[in-house]
Amino acid sequence: MPKTSGSSDTGTTNLLVDILDLHVHSYERWYGASPGQVGPGLANSLLPFRATSAAVANTFGNEIVVFDGTETPAQAGMLSFDFHRIQIINVQNNAKTWRIRVANNRRGAANYAAAVVLGDYSDIVFKVDRTNADSVPVMLQYPRVNSGTKIWVAVATLDAVAQWVEFIVGFHEYDHVA
Repeated sequence: MPKTSGSSDTGTTNLLVDILDLHVHSYERWYGASPGQVGPGLANSLLPFRATSAAVANTFGNEIVVFDGTETPAQAGMLSFDFHRIQIINVQNNAKTWRIRVANNRRGAANYAAAVVLGDYSDIVFKVDRTNADSVPVMLQYPRVNSGTKIWVAVATLDAVAQWVEFIVGFHEYDHVA
């Protein structure tokens, strides 16, 4: 049952207030990759995931699994999560413009391509200066999804050369379904 901080006098829960409250006042978890730099994501790993662009300008490379569905719930009783932030750890080439596409199977997509066709993805675009030692996580506009949802990532760059980006991911959970 959702928290009742937004309950009205009649006892019905104001779910919107609860969601906003939990979004700001929740525990965040950061997951790194399994050996091989792909999913499943691991709570005790600082090994970054690695995704590589295609060798064609502005074309996504092969997707990687970031979450295979076994990562959530990370906390007992949680039913959904917000895949919220990405921390860039390293890039193969400096001062390039990147597009990361994060897709999911929330509506039953069997794979990354099907999720993209359904529109179940978000993109973030960024440029990394590797000489800047103080990077901050990149925020991701993404819907809440139910625990057990698969997450895939693919990347593209402006250059006609395959190159990789490494990252870890942050998310927080909710005690109600998405």
